[in-house]
Amino acid sequence: MNRWEKQRERLESMPAQRLWATRPARRRLVAVGVAALCLLWAGLVVIVQYAPSDLARNVYLSMFAVSLLVGFPVMGWLNAAARGALSLPERFLDERQLAERRRAYTSAHRATSVVLGLLFVLTNVVSYADGQLTLTIPMALVAPLALTLFATHYTIPVLITGWRLTDPPPDDE
Repeated sequence: MNRWEKQRERLESMPAQRLWATRPARRRLVAVGVAALCLLWAGLVVIVQYAPSDLARNVYLSMFAVSLLVGFPVMGWLNAAARGALSLPERFLDERQLAERRRAYTSAHRATSVVLGLLFVLTNVVSYADGQLTLTIPMALVAPLALTLFATHYTIPVLITGWRLTDPPPDDE
């Protein structure tokens, strides 16, 4: 067995009574994941307000650490709840899992487009002064912004799948 086959076997054989076993539990996990992602975005606001300063760096790094400590387990649990629909290669998925993956990526593409559009509009509104578009960006914002955009792009499909996933059918007795 190769690595992917072992991972699929492990995901398929997990007991149903886990932290993510019910739809309300998965939706709570999604809410926690969204909160962790919002914490990253809030860190950007801190950088814009206080950069360049040690305060901005320390507050952002604290927010980033909390976001990682909360976000990584949540993303792992939601990936496990999806039984590998987003993490396994396509050749290891059945038709239902492929359909879930495609729906999640399509919705995530739309959501990421909305986030980028809002960021564009916000940047133009904030930078409009005296009839001209002028914007001063602290260099301390560039790397965290790229990281936050990457995290948003990566986590939205997992969050959407976790929110939409139906409960597995009950076991026959």
